[in-house]
Amino acid sequence: MSLFNLHAGRQTSSYLSLLILLTLTTLAVAQPEAGDERAVAVPVSDKLVDFFSGSTPSSIDELEAAQAHVRELAETVQKTVVGVGVGAAQGSGVIISRDGYVLTAAHVSGRPGRMARLFLSDGRMVPARTLGLNKTFDAGLMKIAIDDWEDQNWPHADMGSSVDVELGQWVMAVGHPGGFQADRNPVVRLGRIVHTYKDVLTSDCTLIGGDSGGPLFGMDGRVVGIHSRIGPELSHNVHAPVDSYKEGWERMANEEQWGQMPGAPLVGVTGGQNPDKAEIESIVPGSPAAKAGIRKGDIIIEFAGKDISTFDSLVNVVGIHRPGEEVMVKILRDDKEIDIKLTIGQANGRIPDAPEEDSSLQEQPVAAEYNSWLSYIAAYKPATIHQKNHSEIVDAFTPVVTKAGNSTVKVLDKKRPLALGVIVSADGYVLTKASEILSDEREFPLICEDSRGNKYEASFVSHRPKVDLLMLKLDARKLKPIKWNTDPQPLGSWLVSPTNNGKPLAIGVVSAHPRAIRGGLLGVFLGETPDGVRVEQVFPNTAAARAKMARGDIILKVNEVEIMNREHLIETVRSHLPGEKITLQVRRGDEQLDIDAVLGREEDIAGSRAVEQQNLGGPLSSRRSGFQSVLQHDTVLRPEHCGGPILNTKGQAVGINIARATRVSSYALPATVIVALIEEMKTRDADAVNEPGDAAN
Repeated sequence: MSLFNLHAGRQTSSYLSLLILLTLTTLAVAQPEAGDERAVAVPVSDKLVDFFSGSTPSSIDELEAAQAHVRELAETVQKTVVGVGVGAAQGSGVIISRDGYVLTAAHVSGRPGRMARLFLSDGRMVPARTLGLNKTFDAGLMKIAIDDWEDQNWPHADMGSSVDVELGQWVMAVGHPGGFQADRNPVVRLGRIVHTYKDVLTSDCTLIGGDSGGPLFGMDGRVVGIHSRIGPELSHNVHAPVDSYKEGWERMANEEQWGQMPGAPLVGVTGGQNPDKAEIESIVPGSPAAKAGIRKGDIIIEFAGKDISTFDSLVNVVGIHRPGEEVMVKILRDDKEIDIKLTIGQANGRIPDAPEEDSSLQEQPVAAEYNSWLSYIAAYKPATIHQKNHSEIVDAFTPVVTKAGNSTVKVLDKKRPLALGVIVSADGYVLTKASEILSDEREFPLICEDSRGNKYEASFVSHRPKVDLLMLKLDARKLKPIKWNTDPQPLGSWLVSPTNNGKPLAIGVVSAHPRAIRGGLLGVFLGETPDGVRVEQVFPNTAAARAKMARGDIILKVNEVEIMNREHLIETVRSHLPGEKITLQVRRGDEQLDIDAVLGREEDIAGSRAVEQQNLGGPLSSRRSGFQSVLQHDTVLRPEHCGGPILNTKGQAVGINIARATRVSSYALPATVIVALIEEMKTRDADAVNEPGDAAN
């Protein structure tokens, strides 16, 4: 499948420079009126106002009332969200008028006057035309290019106001992470406003490339922001306040382009190894930090009025500022506090003096100068009071998980936790995630620890590779098996992941309807020409490289399926598993060739932007594709948290967490799949007694 170059910030572990390309916009001639009776809307009841404003949930009844509202909101607003394709760029957008005006990001739409493809929630593809853009804020406007729009009455959202957005308020992010997929609804993520700063909103609604240009909804269904960038933390997702779109509406509707696309803010320091303070390890010569007089060993305790406790917190605060801003930095040097004035630089080392009106917008969604990225963050930080997974919010779900905690175990290899597991019968059978446990070196029996701290030997019983499930047998009796619920879970439903100590681990909501996750990787970057889908780049060490595909190849067919466009090719390749062989018919110059390629995985593209983006926020499961049916949700897990149950608000298990799959998603096997396998898996594999690794094959 193609690797999409879509916007998201990243940063090297050495240089403090964060890529934040702000998305702010304005709206068009005949600006849509707020309160259009045809616009989608979900009024918030009086009893939910306090909760959605950020107060602590008072009861399970309040959580279930909130769930009912979120479910309705998710089903309603997704009708207004579109996938956007302009040339090689892919992103998202939201329709904000019945005559088809669409808000998106400038790096998605590109220059005015281009033709684009919009993918509606009902599966239709309609043409659109790009209008104006404000390059300073990465803001773009488009319009559906169908003359008889009056007969269409496009589903659309109202624009709200971002002025009154408050810290801690609940919001819903919707978009197409990774690009539009025909078998997947616009993906829903629920979170809270974490930060407001001038013309930037940040939330803990996780985003990734492909989400750019998508909407951030208030809980009344009105758009309050547009997705722009991501940062190194899962809570650092940047949205442009919608009010800024309103201000430039006339110019954008008239296809004007103005401003300068900002670069990544740069300070130019490296962090020390102490996780408890922002101590400076080194200074980049000629950087803003060097010019301001910051020294090795200085401890930064305040940046632009924000308290700094760790180097990571410094990264986050720097990331919401722009190159060229003057800020005050408070440092601790030799036990003395010193105030220093610093002018923030840009990732390419330049400190801008003034905007350059003639600076051209990058039409490719990745700008070459943005080369400072955070490649990996392994540790999750405690949630701030304004985040979804703050302890006050998560603890409100304790009554939900109390009983299920007795049915959840931790699977250990000696003392090292490998995964969670689910007790499925009173006589000691446990299901867990196989790929986190099975290896050539793993020796059985393992240890399972229950909610009371009791430890039991666990022997290998059986393995089902297709669903990545492992059955263990504990040397125990009279255990508490999990209670299953096989009912479908609507979009926006609360999901709670328990630990083995009877406490909530994390919460989330259902993000997408159940579907197959296959996802073989070809390893090319794709564009389109009048002749068809063109290979623009072949990534090394991928299926395409091994098959000797070349830049300029026009892909005509996959396994005799004629390819209609770029999106069709992506979906066709995605329908195959890693390890499967496909045959591509390509035209290379005047020659037509049949090329066999064995598909790989996304991890094959070492150091690629997509892989780096996915790793921002923590490690992913080694096995995260090849499932016939999964329930996608936005709970943030670690690989060792998989294998355990995921619960509804009644405390019933609706599935087993099977993968921390991407930055934005975790997957659960639905209860319907699991229940059908339990009795079958109690039968011991023939070769399981001494060779569990072989039994897995």
